[in-house]
Amino acid sequence: MVHMTDLPLHILDVILVAIAVSSDGVRDLARVGAVCTMLLAEARKPFILKVVNFQRLTFTAIDYMMHHHEKDLLCMSARAGNRAARSIMGKALLVNDAWFWSMILLDYQRACCGCIKPFEALHHQSLVRTFILHATSKDIATICHQLLNYVVSHVGYNVARENGLVSAIFNMCSFETRRLVLCNIGIHETFSSVECLVVRVQPPYEASYREAVVIAFDKLFTLTCV
Repeated sequence: MVHMTDLPLHILDVILVAIAVSSDGVRDLARVGAVCTMLLAEARKPFILKVVNFQRLTFTAIDYMMHHHEKDLLCMSARAGNRAARSIMGKALLVNDAWFWSMILLDYQRACCGCIKPFEALHHQSLVRTFILHATSKDIATICHQLLNYVVSHVGYNVARENGLVSAIFNMCSFETRRLVLCNIGIHETFSSVECLVVRVQPPYEASYREAVVIAFDKLFTLTCV
C-alpha cells in the first residue's frame, strides 16, 4: 500500500493545494501537517500557505489567542501573502490584540536593523489596508470605531479629517451597515436570498466606498520602519 509520503513531491503539492483551498482548508491542512514532519514541511511551503481557505474560521478575542504563535498557520499564511489571513490579522490589530501588535513591532525592529528583509516583515498599515478592502460586510459594519481609533492614533484626528479619511470611513461603514440591515429584514425586492448570503460572507462587488477609504488611507500611511 502506497503511503501519501511516498508520492512524488509535485503530486503531493497538488494534493496539499487542493486540501488548502477546500471549504475548511485551514483545519484540514493543519490535520494533514500533524501526520508527520515531512507533510508538515510540505504544508508550510509559501505557495500552499498563500491559498489556504480561512472562511470557516470566526474570530473573537478568545479565538485570536489560539493563534498566538509565529508558526501558526494564520501567521505563516499572512507572511506568505494570503489575503484572508492578512485581513484577519488586520482585524486583530484593530481590536488591539496585544500579541499580534507585539509581533508586528518586533518585525519592524528586525527589518530596521537588517535582521530580516523588509519584504519579510508584516506591516500594520498593509494588514489594515487588506482588511479594509477584503473583509466581509459584517466585519466592516461592526468595526467603525476601532478603525477610526487606529487612524486617529497614528495620524491625528485633524489630519485624518482634512484628508477626508474620517468621512470616507463613516461612509463605508454606513454603506455596509445598510446592506446588512436590508438583508436582515428580508427586503427580497432588493436582495435575493443568495445575495444576502454573499453580503454576509463576501465584500461587495461595488467597492467604491472601500476604494475611497484606501485612497485617503494611502496618502497618510507609508510602509516605513518606526
